[in-house]
Amino acid sequence: MKRHLLTGLFILAAIAASAQVIGKDEINDSNLFNFGGSMTEYLDPGVTYSKAPKGFKPFYLSHYGRHGSRYLLNDPQYSGPYNTLKEAYDKGVLTEFGKSVMDRLEIMKNDASGHLGDLTKKGQMQHRGIARRMVQNFPQIFNRKNTIVARSTTSHRVMASMTAALMEFSIQQPKMDIDYNDSDFDKGYMNFEDRAVNSAKNNREKNAAVSEFNARHTHPERLMAALFTDTTFITQYVKPNSSAAPRNNSASLYNQIYEVAANMGSHDLGFDLNDVFTYEEWYDCFLQNNMYWYTQSAFNPITNSVVPYGHATLLQDILDKADAAIAAKTPSANLRYGHDTALFPLLCLMKVNDCGWDPADLERVADKWVAYDIVHMGSNLQLVFYKNWRGTILVRALLNEKEATLPFDCYKDSKGNEYPYFYEWSKVEPYYRKVLSDWVRIKDELTSNSSGR
Repeated sequence: MKRHLLTGLFILAAIAASAQVIGKDEINDSNLFNFGGSMTEYLDPGVTYSKAPKGFKPFYLSHYGRHGSRYLLNDPQYSGPYNTLKEAYDKGVLTEFGKSVMDRLEIMKNDASGHLGDLTKKGQMQHRGIARRMVQNFPQIFNRKNTIVARSTTSHRVMASMTAALMEFSIQQPKMDIDYNDSDFDKGYMNFEDRAVNSAKNNREKNAAVSEFNARHTHPERLMAALFTDTTFITQYVKPNSSAAPRNNSASLYNQIYEVAANMGSHDLGFDLNDVFTYEEWYDCFLQNNMYWYTQSAFNPITNSVVPYGHATLLQDILDKADAAIAAKTPSANLRYGHDTALFPLLCLMKVNDCGWDPADLERVADKWVAYDIVHMGSNLQLVFYKNWRGTILVRALLNEKEATLPFDCYKDSKGNEYPYFYEWSKVEPYYRKVLSDWVRIKDELTSNSSGR
């Protein structure tokens, strides 16, 4: 079935659809873009926020954001599937549909030449839009009287993302003071994973379970028949100039094409690869991408429920700088620009929305834990702090600029009125400080077990 580019009402429908888990039977052209998983394109959420309790004004914003849309990281991700199809074409075993796929992969491969890992134009615009909406939504914080602190990792796509945001801040508030830098000095919290979680992330049980899961959700047969007039080319594939025995390369090619297709939302080249996979195949490929991030980031039994602690230094930085901002009594913001490898575990550690979901059955992970609602291109967590004249501090979490839940009872005023998404900092901070102290104990146990082998 021919898929069409998202335009007009489709985009509005896509934004609405991304706010909930999309079942396999609910996939259509308007929400298909979600199934790029962690490579999903960031769109303006177009949301209206709940009103803050009477008397509370925003005074501080703490942020961590992933870089925006980018090219894939490695040349084989582009050249690998193209070269395989080109070889089949030269041997006369590529179908007309296969030629169409090959031609599109060639354009994409050539466009990516010299740009591996680079931020795309869409990535720039995503961060400019996020910055613009920060100023619009929180003028009490982002104005000429305040100093904003921005830091990025030394990754070029991350630095470019921060630069795009700072350009927009300068347009919106040209006299606002911005303290910015990109340095390894901040690496210890910006993109650091404690080695103590390595053994849990890479244990045999986990690797076997993920391999079995992926095998259940990899079905390349239909696509191979659509690409090749003689499928033995790929099912008994021999790499050129190799003496190795023939092997079935179907699953590898299937997954390689998915990576390029899923990333097409990062570009504006006038075409896509949406028609390569059926809806069911898109869903299966997404499940594998989703499972990778779940087992690399979340609390789950097969990794001993310790993986999110690996990024505890980021949570500590957030808490420490929030305390400093509260003590300073002046509006400010800390903006951090980094990576999915830090943001995914942070959200799980903080149990934002359903990021704490840990079903025993891996087939149920996507019932709640879905990458397109957690971290994709340009994703960000904003913690917005409010206070009243009495000095009571509230915090509201925005995940991808949408109001998000934290694992606490929401704030109630003196009349008993509840305010969803607003939480008392006096309850939030001690909880997260305990998370940090728990990690000290857990890390000691992991280290002791490792040294005792």
